[in-house]
Amino acid sequence: MRNWGTVGIRCLAVLLMVAGQWGVAAAQEGASLVGRVLAVSGDVPFEGAVVRIPALERAVTTTREGQYRFSALPAGTVTVTVNYLGAEEARAEVVLQANRRSTQDFRIDAAEAGMGDVLVIGQAAGQAAAINKQRSADNLKSIASADAIGQFPDQNAAEALRRLPGVSVANDQGEGRFAIVRGIDSTLTATSINGIRVPSPEDDTRQVNLDVISSDLLESLEVVKTTTPDMDGDTVGGTIVLNSVTAFDRGNTTRISADGSYSEKAEEWSPRLSATATRLFSLGDGFENFGVAASVSWFSRDFLSDNVESAGWPELEAPSGTEIRGLEEAEQRDYSITRERLSASLSLDYRPSADDSYYLRTLFSDFADDELQVTNVFAFEEGDIEALSADAGRFSGAEVEKLSEAREETQQIFSVLLGSEHFRGLWEIDYQLGYSFANEDDPEALGFAFVGEDLNLAYDLNRFGSDTPFLSGENPAFTDAATYALDEIELEDNFTEEREWSLSADLKRDTRFGAFNGFLKSGVKLRLREKEADTEAFIYDDFGGDFTVADFTRGRLDYPFGDINPYADRGAARSFFFANRDNFGLAEEDSALGSRIGDYDLDEDVYAGYVMASVDIGKARIFGGVRVEHTEFSAIGTEAVIDETTEELRFAALRADTSYTDVLPSLHLRYALSEATVLRAAYTQTLARPGFEAAAPRAEIEIAEDDGQIERQAEVGNPDLDPLRAQNVDLSIEHYPGGVAVLGAGVFYKRLDDFFVLSDLAGTGAFVDFDEAIATVNGEDADLFGIELNAVRQFRGLPSPFDGFLVSANYTWTDSEARLPFRDGDVPLPRQSDNLFNLALGYEKYGLSLRLAASYRDVYFDEVDELDDPAFDRYVDEHLQLDFTGKYRITEQLQVRLNVINITDEPFYAYFDQPRFNSQYEEYGLTAEVGLSYDF
Repeated sequence: MRNWGTVGIRCLAVLLMVAGQWGVAAAQEGASLVGRVLAVSGDVPFEGAVVRIPALERAVTTTREGQYRFSALPAGTVTVTVNYLGAEEARAEVVLQANRRSTQDFRIDAAEAGMGDVLVIGQAAGQAAAINKQRSADNLKSIASADAIGQFPDQNAAEALRRLPGVSVANDQGEGRFAIVRGIDSTLTATSINGIRVPSPEDDTRQVNLDVISSDLLESLEVVKTTTPDMDGDTVGGTIVLNSVTAFDRGNTTRISADGSYSEKAEEWSPRLSATATRLFSLGDGFENFGVAASVSWFSRDFLSDNVESAGWPELEAPSGTEIRGLEEAEQRDYSITRERLSASLSLDYRPSADDSYYLRTLFSDFADDELQVTNVFAFEEGDIEALSADAGRFSGAEVEKLSEAREETQQIFSVLLGSEHFRGLWEIDYQLGYSFANEDDPEALGFAFVGEDLNLAYDLNRFGSDTPFLSGENPAFTDAATYALDEIELEDNFTEEREWSLSADLKRDTRFGAFNGFLKSGVKLRLREKEADTEAFIYDDFGGDFTVADFTRGRLDYPFGDINPYADRGAARSFFFANRDNFGLAEEDSALGSRIGDYDLDEDVYAGYVMASVDIGKARIFGGVRVEHTEFSAIGTEAVIDETTEELRFAALRADTSYTDVLPSLHLRYALSEATVLRAAYTQTLARPGFEAAAPRAEIEIAEDDGQIERQAEVGNPDLDPLRAQNVDLSIEHYPGGVAVLGAGVFYKRLDDFFVLSDLAGTGAFVDFDEAIATVNGEDADLFGIELNAVRQFRGLPSPFDGFLVSANYTWTDSEARLPFRDGDVPLPRQSDNLFNLALGYEKYGLSLRLAASYRDVYFDEVDELDDPAFDRYVDEHLQLDFTGKYRITEQLQVRLNVINITDEPFYAYFDQPRFNSQYEEYGLTAEVGLSYDF
């Protein structure tokens, strides 16, 4: 595994390089000017304000704390201006002295623009903050500020991201979980918290479960769509940046919130509490130079969902001899879930001088799902077809398997970042040391399987509509609990953890290229990642007696898509298992296979460095550079051979080591067509490393004999996978007509090489004698095209009371073509929707804040089930969700609110090939929340 000696030498080299750079960064050159841009009250900073010295053709933008800085200025008196959309221009005369620093703070008086306090709180504040940040950014990004996030009833980070242009989400149990940026699967998108990369808690993927993180903790959300050389290069869709609250963001504030959440389907109320406090202190000779920010959010939610799933619709032979697509297997599922999320963050900031700052950022989130799943598996294929049409089927002598499964799965994400920032004349140097981990713990996941045989079963597509098969039994034994004999009990302990250490240093110098201002920047970064997956499985098939569902029945379930009863009660089954486990017979080979085949340990080290430069030529800013990333990967996994011809189960350890180097150039242009219009263009190269399950050294091989012929089947990992490499082209234009308003349009193109696809390697290489060998391989290539449109408008010019209206809308169209090695023709990229749109209608006046939001996602291609048969391709249907938020400010401190989520009870629906062939239908119901918050 990892060679720590080599790692230590490289870390030392990084530190020596930084120390050498620091030794150069010393002298003060020319005059300098620093300051902050704040609200009139002096306690709210404005990020993204443009500070200019027109006579010198110099301009900078303020940081999230409202700070700005100029260096290498000539001595003399200059006029300095500040522009922030939604406010009047501010200006001041400043005297600059040679080799001395001058300080000039600005107060934005929104009242002069007729804006009142709209730039400080509420919907307009959120939009103004986001628009100003996006306007001043050099690269292309979409932003939601804390105020904007609070204007929607979003429970977690994924749902808040859904409101941004080009972003959709994949849901789990009706709640957003994974963010899909510009039609690129979430496995190919990077996520960071406060600048540090976030690992994935799941065992088989790199995608980050964003439902783990509460939206209450966030100061802002960003989706960076064009990478720069000083950013990690392993992202294709974009980089999701989550920023937690700091004291210098908000000053001295405290907010406490309490809500009650009502689930229509569960008919249950659930509590939600959150609190955020920020404080500034004066240490030593400084004034308010030390900041502390702490946030905590807790939400415990009880809810239900009802589900119908199908395994596929193959061609079946009807009694008449006609071939008709019908069901071989389908499931009724009922979920009862308690979902608890506890999130907390702590930030410390120390600024002993205007040139030095030190910070500590931490965030922790614990997300637990206590889930009971009751399932009926209708095995139609085990019986005889009595009748079959395009809409219905009847079977005799079939089977039903009743499953009662209980698990309490906990996912955790933690990050801590220690950093500092220093200015010395023309030089700026940043250090960061970070650590993060994510894990998933699923202890004592207990499942019971009961089997009922010789049953008459049926399905009907006309009972509830073509997307929801009505599953039923047609003889009395179907509803008799004694029909279903206990067949198997499985107990599993699953644990996965991913950890990453990172160390980075960046050095920047303001300079001139002839007559033009600019900067040079370089940096190095080390990332050390470890991941492990471990499963302990105990499968029992001998119970010392005969037991049926009747021994565990306690009540009935309310299920709308047929009769799911009788079922085995969770408490009764669990008590029976732990009271009698010592008397059960263990299926040793099955248990051994379940315990070892999914286990792995891997290390992934990334050594990166970059150089970049920027130059301002008139109204244009041109910047770019190159980043080099060297990756070293090593892993240990397991090979399992199940040989039915010799009745043997054999295990062997597998090891894999690989390395590769990527050179990633990029070039960006930002051009001010006018004071109100900005054009951006970019060409970038990025990559995506293979998923852990796909690349882990693992193999499950089955050898069997059928009519004297030996058949071999395998499912294997592929450590020799190359990373996916992407070329990205972006062009956008934004117009700011004044006030809190923006009109934007953009086009983008992505060329993906070595795309990851499942394939059958049977008959080739090491699998020449196999009948089937499924592995992830590097496919051919894929292309993605897209258009983004964005508009925000506050109607301040209308007569009262209509001047309180605010509208925001965005639309994204994407189209993709991917070429698969086992298919003729093209398929779309997984999770790429052709059309996305968001529309929010808001009103804010007289202390009242209302917002009705619609979020739409088109159908998307989800996965390939049968490699060579498109009839088994799974698609997820379109989704339109309506949400409402209403708030009323009773006093300056006290606010009450009402949220209504999923107003129209939009279900989740997936299908095979055509919408009439169900794969999954699931309902969640409406959720309503009432609450209040108090600021002091």
